[in-house]
Amino acid sequence: MAIIAVSLPQVHSTPGVRHYHSYNYYALEHQTDSKIPLTDVADALGVEVVEQAGELEDVWLVRAPKTNGSLDRREKGLDSVLAAFESLKTKASSVLGSRSEDTIYARKVVSSVRFLELQAPRELVKRAPPPVRPPSPTSALGVANRLGLKDPLFPEQWHIVNDDFPEHMMNTTPVWDMGFTGKGVLTSFLDDGLDYETDDLKDAFVSIYILHSFEYCAHDH
Repeated sequence: MAIIAVSLPQVHSTPGVRHYHSYNYYALEHQTDSKIPLTDVADALGVEVVEQAGELEDVWLVRAPKTNGSLDRREKGLDSVLAAFESLKTKASSVLGSRSEDTIYARKVVSSVRFLELQAPRELVKRAPPPVRPPSPTSALGVANRLGLKDPLFPEQWHIVNDDFPEHMMNTTPVWDMGFTGKGVLTSFLDDGLDYETDDLKDAFVSIYILHSFEYCAHDH
């Protein structure tokens, strides 16, 4: 028995140039363990094997030349290659002449093709990155920018501006917008957890223990 070796196109790391103006391209999945080689399947469908579809095993890119007749069929919703495959499937399922060479050959072709689809070219559009939108005026960053607040921890002070749970806020920003900043206002703290040595309070802190001898507010507690 003579063995004829047929070389298929080499697998390319990058796709080859497509010529959609003169060819129709198809994705064809061929079973390697079938009883008919890919070249015979291509002949039966009237296509040319171009290359393997990327790194997809058993998936090949095939093409068929465009003609005026093929364009007319495309306008009517028909395709010569897909029509040829449908014709082979009809012949393969025929009861009459089931032992004929044409029917047996059609069955081999049909059983070896798992997938066949016409590829439609699509133009790639370069998308710009999403625009960086300014923060909402009512958000923590928006309030800080509007009032010129430089405290990097301001967005974390959830009791002043809370972006996630606004119902927990003290609603102070409308007062700030009215011009009331707290300048000149004396504030007292009734809390034994006060850090009186912090830089913001140490020069303005007066212990109640000194004024009224209340032991629970002494510096030692």
